[in-house]
Order: sequence, then C-alpha cells, then structure tokens
Amino acid sequence: MKEKISIVMPVYNQAKVIPKIIDSYCKEVIEKLPGSEFIVAEDGSTDGTKEALAELSKKYPIRLVSGKKRKGYTKAVKDALKLPKNDVIFFSDSDGEHSPKDFWKLYIELENADIVIGFKENRKPFYRFFISRFNNFLIGAMFGLWLKDSNCGFRVMRKKLVQQVSQDVGTLTYASNAELAIRAFRKGFKVKEVPVQHFPAPSEVFPVSRMPKVILTELLDLVKLRLQV
Repeated sequence: MKEKISIVMPVYNQAKVIPKIIDSYCKEVIEKLPGSEFIVAEDGSTDGTKEALAELSKKYPIRLVSGKKRKGYTKAVKDALKLPKNDVIFFSDSDGEHSPKDFWKLYIELENADIVIGFKENRKPFYRFFISRFNNFLIGAMFGLWLKDSNCGFRVMRKKLVQQVSQDVGTLTYASNAELAIRAFRKGFKVKEVPVQHFPAPSEVFPVSRMPKVILTELLDLVKLRLQV
C-alpha cells in the first residue's frame, strides 16, 4: 500500500515544539509518499506559533491555514477536515505525544478498516490512563464500540468516512475525536486500533484540578450523544 495521503494537524500555542514536529513528519511521512500534502491548521495562537509556522512554510511543503481568532479544538478540527484532497487522511495532534514513525503501523491496517486509531501504550500520568479507560468503558457499554483509546488524536481515516461524519461532531465537549469514532461506527464504518508509543506532554484541558468538571460534563454529553445515534 503506497497511497498518497493528506496530513491534517491542528496547532495551537506550540511554538516550542512545532519546528521539530513539522520536520519529523515531513521527513518520516511526506517525503516517502509522493503526491502527499501536509495541512497545518493554526488556531489563533498567541505564543509565537504563527510566526514559527510562517518561517517553517518557507522551508517545508506545508499548506498553512492560519486563524486570526481562536475557534477552539473541535471547530478548528472540523474546518481542517474539509480541506484534504487525498483519499487517505492522517490526523495528528501537534503536542508531541506521538511519533510519526508509528504512522506506518496505522497506514498498513487501513487496508482492512475505514479508520485506524492509535492507542497509547504505557500512558502517563496514571490519572489520565484511568480516566481514559473509564471513558472507553462507558463508550463500549453505551454504543457497542469497545476501544482502548477512543479519543486518541493520532489516526488514519478514509476521506469518505470524514466527509460523512466529521461535520456532525460537537456533542462531546472534551472528546471530539472519540465522538467521530462513535459516529463512524454507528454508520457502519469499520474501526480498528493499533498500539503506538506515548510521550507525555502537559495538558491545558485535563489538569488534575479540572477532572471533576470534565468527568461530569463527559457523562452528560455521552447521554446526549446516545440519544442522537
């Protein structure tokens, strides 16, 4: 399997790490699949990320889409997923938690699935591992989709799935990637997981102090989504 792909990467306030990430994804994936594209969707960053990406776009073959105002993760991702030209879409967050080398593990499995999601091995910190497993249990019990890391922001998908599902996402406040997988599964698309490496990074969304609010919101959102699909 050597299909050209479209990488879609949302970016917000990642000035310190984004040069290394862009370099590694270009060298490990883009250069090895001629005809591929790299869409970088910047979402109103305020830490110098805009300027860093502008410079990187002169050196690397990236298609930079930059926003003046912050949309928020879910809206930014939905807008970015409208842009790919190729049939295979490689979606990756830009926080450095994943290695582009693991793309190939997902890519080869796409022959037998419509979406292949990475699940983080040896996930840290522990409380994030626990919350993830609990959330995945609820998703399995409520929707019949049993995954180990449903909200992982490292996945390969067919464009037809993205076109049919992505714009309906928006019910799960803190788990839009999981919602995409749920909606795809309920529409009959084949979902698969493969293990990938995990490199812990600080999270603005899930610090320990916000866990009670996040958990309660997610429970209520899952009930709303169950009524929809």
